[in-house]
Amino acid sequence: MLTSEEALALIQAQMPQPQVMRRPLEEALGLILARPVAARCDLPRFDNSAVDGYAVAVAPTVMSSPATATFKIVGASEAGRPFRGRIKCGEAVRILTGAAIPRGADAVIMQEQVTCNGQCVTVSQAPVLGQHIRRQREEIQRGEVALQAGTVLCPREIGWLAALGHREVPVYRRPVVGILITGDELRAPGSRLGAGEIYESNGALLSALVRQNRAEDRRLGIVIDKPAPLAAAIRRGVTSDLLLISGGVSVGDRDFVRAACVACGVREIFWRVDIKPGMPLFFGKRGRTLVFGLPGNPVSVFVTFEAFVKPALHLLMGMTWCDEYSTPAVLDGPLHVSKNRRTHFIRIKCKTGADGVLRVRPSAGQGSHHLRSLAEADGWLRVNSDAIPQIGDIVKIKQMPA
Repeated sequence: MLTSEEALALIQAQMPQPQVMRRPLEEALGLILARPVAARCDLPRFDNSAVDGYAVAVAPTVMSSPATATFKIVGASEAGRPFRGRIKCGEAVRILTGAAIPRGADAVIMQEQVTCNGQCVTVSQAPVLGQHIRRQREEIQRGEVALQAGTVLCPREIGWLAALGHREVPVYRRPVVGILITGDELRAPGSRLGAGEIYESNGALLSALVRQNRAEDRRLGIVIDKPAPLAAAIRRGVTSDLLLISGGVSVGDRDFVRAACVACGVREIFWRVDIKPGMPLFFGKRGRTLVFGLPGNPVSVFVTFEAFVKPALHLLMGMTWCDEYSTPAVLDGPLHVSKNRRTHFIRIKCKTGADGVLRVRPSAGQGSHHLRSLAEADGWLRVNSDAIPQIGDIVKIKQMPA
């Protein structure tokens, strides 16, 4: 049986090249730049005022001492309506924040530091040449790289690119993920339940995980455990970039997913991984489409998504993948790990003590059907059965996002 490391390596080896497309800025949130993006203009585009006040032409002899000086107001410069003339020494132009600095001006005096008297302003402190002036190209010059390829476009990056004149950007396409749920006993939340029926939760769980990872979810509904309807649903699903099938991948009498995938032209890469929970994991490929057959128990669905599907989504979007088990903590409770699986994914509770040290202990209820402990867990601990940590040992954990 494959180890989790071997399974992840096989998945990474089958990844198609991410697809590049141009998207409007308003649709690019969370996407990854596929190429460097250069500034379309200087920023600032022109010398402008950092404050409301008066732009002045300072004669060295006029303000060579802290004595008061008076400037004659000869016009105004507002944002989008610059002063068209040129000012001389001893003259001032009323100016607002962001407005263009008039020709001839070499300083701006804040309005709180002047006394206005009709068409003149008086200052009692000598202005410093260049004060309160934002210079052209101070931030970036036209043609200079503004963002590198591989940058995740968050709100601040989108605002930056908009200020540089970009309407569209080259990004890796957001993958479409088909989600297919199998099971005769499953009913939609809120519906009336009959004998032996339960509410279907994996669809909502997987949709949320897909969206959390910046991909687009495509719900394909619930299909009964019969080969023909299952094959028909899989054929619809393989039009997605990635297809997730929950349930029906083990060895039970009604587990038809593996055979149905092969019948639909999906090439099997592996089946079963030496982990707990989530051992009956199927992975295959048809054309560019990656197909994951996930177990039916909700905790197993979560574990296999985080361990195997999430890295695939990140690579499809042009992101690098890094192991998320990186936060050091002190193990504060005993681990009960069986020897029948190599790698165990254990839900944990985290607490920072008065000494500032992060301490963790296993959650109560580690079964693959225990949804409550999944909802209440603060993170995960990954343990190999041949190296089980003891109380007091330093372990590396993966914390849940807030």
